[in-house]
Amino acid sequence: MPLYATWLLFHAGSHLSYSIPDSLKLFLYALMFVMTAVLPASIIWFLWQRGWIESPELNERNERHIPFLLTLTCYGGALWILLNLPVSRLLGLSLLGACIAVLLALLINLRWKISIHMIGIGGLAGLFYGFGYWLRLDVAGMIPAMCLAAGITGTARLIRKAHTPAQVYVGFLLGFLAEFGFSWLIWIQYIRT
Repeated sequence: MPLYATWLLFHAGSHLSYSIPDSLKLFLYALMFVMTAVLPASIIWFLWQRGWIESPELNERNERHIPFLLTLTCYGGALWILLNLPVSRLLGLSLLGACIAVLLALLINLRWKISIHMIGIGGLAGLFYGFGYWLRLDVAGMIPAMCLAAGITGTARLIRKAHTPAQVYVGFLLGFLAEFGFSWLIWIQYIRT
C-alpha cells in the first residue's frame, strides 16, 4: 500500500506531481517497492521456509508477531530514508501513518487477530480522504475506487474465512483513522503554520 500511496500522491495534483524530478520519483518508487513490499515478503518467505510459520498467509494470530515487527522495521527504515532525502515531508508523514498502523496491528494482534489487508486499504482510503478534506486535493475519483477495493478485499477475506466481520471492519477503521489522523497533522504543519 505505501507504493500505491506514493504513486497516487505523484498523480493527485499536489505539488509532488511537478516538484520532484522523474529520476527521483523512480528512486522513491524503488525505495517503496523494496522496503515495503520485497523485504517484508522475503522475510515472511524465509520464516515459512525455516518452518517458523505454517503459512505465508499468516493465518495463525500467534505467528504474526515477528513478521509484523520486522515489517514495521522495514517501514521505519523507509521512513528514515525519506525524511533524509530532499523531498517534501508529505511523503514521510504519510508513511509514518502506515508505521503507526502496523504498530497498532502488532499490539492488537497480541490479544486479537485483525485484518492487515483491511488496515492497508483502510489506510490508503484514510490518507486520500484526509488529503481531499484537509489539503483540498481533488481525490473525488479515488475515494469510490478505494471503497470498492476495500469491499472486494473484505469480502474475499470473509469468503476465505481468514477473518470475522469484526476483524475486517476494525482493520479498515484502524487503517483509515491512522492515516486520516496523519493527514490532519500534515494539514497543521503545512497549512496552519
